[in-house]
Amino acid sequence: ITNAHVISGGKSCWVALDTGVTYDARLVGYDEDEDLAVLRAIADNPLPAAEFGNSDLLTVGDPVYAIGNPLGVELRGTLTNGIVSAINRDVNVDGYTMVLLQTTAALNSGNSGGALINDRGQVVGITTLKVVAQDSTVEGLGFAIPMQKVKEVADWLIAGQPAMGFTVDFSGGSLRVAALEENSSAGRAGLQVDDVLLSLNGAPLPAIQELRQVKNTLIPGETATLMVRRGGEERNITFSVQCEADFPDRTA
Repeated sequence: ITNAHVISGGKSCWVALDTGVTYDARLVGYDEDEDLAVLRAIADNPLPAAEFGNSDLLTVGDPVYAIGNPLGVELRGTLTNGIVSAINRDVNVDGYTMVLLQTTAALNSGNSGGALINDRGQVVGITTLKVVAQDSTVEGLGFAIPMQKVKEVADWLIAGQPAMGFTVDFSGGSLRVAALEENSSAGRAGLQVDDVLLSLNGAPLPAIQELRQVKNTLIPGETATLMVRRGGEERNITFSVQCEADFPDRTA
C-alpha cells in the first residue's frame, strides 16, 4: 500500500524489501481523492506482512513512529518518532477534504506512502503529507491516512473497480438507461433500456455525477437496489454489483 501521488505518472513499479531483494510489481488500483494505491509484488512465495492496527483506538498523545525513505533511497528505512497530535483533522488537499491523523513524527519528501506505526509495531496509518512554510517556521505538522480508511479503500481496490453493466445518458431532465451489457447482472434482474433512474441504494440520482459518486462506494459482489420509473410506474431492481473485469470492452 502506498500513496496514489507516489505512483502517479509512473510507467513501471517495484517493491524493495529491507533485505535488498527487489520485486517487480503491478498496480492493482488507486484512488486519487483518498491518495491511496495498492501494488502487488510478483513473488514466487508469500512475503512477510505488517500487522494492521485499529486507528479508531488512537488518542491524542499516543506515541507513533514513521518509517520511510526521506529524501530518497539513500536514507531508506529511516525511523522517526512523535505523538498523535490530533484525531480526525480535516485537511483540504487540492479541493478535496481528507480526514487525517496529525502527528509530530518528522516527515520529509520521500516519506509519502510509508507506515505510521504504534508502540506495538502495528500499522495505524499511511503517511501522506506535511505542512511547510516558505520561511521554514512550521515544524511537526505531519499527516497520515487512518488505517481504518486505508483498509476500506484497499479492500475496495483489491475487489476490483465496481461496474453496474449499463450505460446512461441525460436527456429530458432525467437519467436514462442507454444500453445494457450482454452479461449485465442488472439486466438479468429486470433493468431495461429507457428506464429512468431515480435512486441507487436510496440516494437520489438527479444527474450522472451523483450516479458515479454512489457507484464508487459499492464493492463488487454486494447487492444494490435501483429505483427506476418505467411507463409511469416506479419499481425497485435489486442486482449484484459487478467489477470492470466483467466487461473488458466497455463498462459503466
